[in-house]
Amino acid sequence: MTANRYGPQHGTGEWRTIRERSAVRRPARVRRADASPWNWLLLVPIVLPLIPGLYNRIEPTVFGIPFFYWGQLSFAFLASAILTFLHLKVR
Repeated sequence: MTANRYGPQHGTGEWRTIRERSAVRRPARVRRADASPWNWLLLVPIVLPLIPGLYNRIEPTVFGIPFFYWGQLSFAFLASAILTFLHLKVR
């Protein structure tokens, strides 16, 4: 049996039959290095700013700044905290 870039062939140049193909053992699936369940936390900084009902208001104000502005800024700090945590956890 010889092998070429299209797969193994018999010495006569014929392709394997269906029965012979099913007998071939396939390699086990390899898990990707970045396939950690911790990566699901990345949905928080992506989805949270997409819900304007959470931050579309004026009260409470901090130093006279409406919640609309400092709430979105807090989302940026939350995203950086989650990314830092994930980097340290998955590394």
